Amino acid sequence: MTTRQHEFERLVADFDAAAALREPLAEVARLAKSGDEGAATRLAAAMARVAFVTPGAAMHVLDAIAEAWLEHAPGSLPSTPATEEALAELSAPGFPGPDFWAAFWAFVGDPNPGSGEEVTARIASLGGLLHESFRARALKVAETHPGAAGAASRQLPPPLTLDILGAQPEGSLGHDFYRLILDNGFNLEVLDREAIGLAALPPALRYLNTRILQMHDVWHLVAGYRTTVLQEVGISAFQLAQFGHNYSAMVVATAAASAALNSREAFGLIMQVTAEAWMHGRTAPSFMAIEWEKEWHLPIAEIRARHGIRPFESIFPADLIEQLRVAA
Repeated sequence: MTTRQHEFERLVADFDAAAALREPLAEVARLAKSGDEGAATRLAAAMARVAFVTPGAAMHVLDAIAEAWLEHAPGSLPSTPATEEALAELSAPGFPGPDFWAAFWAFVGDPNPGSGEEVTARIASLGGLLHESFRARALKVAETHPGAAGAASRQLPPPLTLDILGAQPEGSLGHDFYRLILDNGFNLEVLDREAIGLAALPPALRYLNTRILQMHDVWHLVAGYRTTVLQEVGISAFQLAQFGHNYSAMVVATAAASAALNSREAFGLIMQVTAEAWMHGRTAPSFMAIEWEKEWHLPIAEIRARHGIRPFESIFPADLIEQLRVAA
């Protein structure tokens, strides 16, 4: 294990709740943006803390980071949970053990992590290595997050079908979704809900995870995120802001850790898009509350107009990382 990996683990385990107060955390973000390597590691560790230990503090931590990174005034976003509650969550015990860290570093340090499906499966598998207390915390987020739209009492949606999507008029959301799946060889619901055991989850987590798997690519289209490396991280930050989604937090945290420890230039790209997409998710209407199956026949522009959805915008080209890889 490298010295920086050891320090990262220490920062996650020994996270000082006082350092997560809005101004100190914002200062760490400002230092990291200026190129301070130690601050970048601390910032990535804070994001790993909320992804893998204390999910209830995600809104508090990411609000502070995003506001500072984008140079927005503190408190410019909608209200967040009370500081005392967030700090109590951040101080809670329940750190992941050696098996988790071995899998985490194997993924974060892998220059060829695999296809999109393989990356999804590897990140999702980290969830099975967390402390036994984590699921109760994740469940609390799923039941109380303002964007979860009463997930615990909602009926589980039936599987999507290509027949229904393909029958929608050209230029509609349903048909655009149909073409996205076929043209890219994507799985219709990303992962098989039965194969990954969603049925065993408590109702709120079962509904949220099922719905996000169903609608992830729909939200790519409607929210305006491309299926590129940067914007996959972006839509994960968007989903984290919208619903407090565990897997999305893990995507953002692993991307930030990999960049912080392996590439200072990439860290700036990842954090910029994460901050932009977090702000987008925090200010967009609740996507979980929209009955998307009733929108299949409508053009995306009309759907955006009727729900007040602004498409994602970034200062960076969506395919910037792909461009840099070609140039290298």
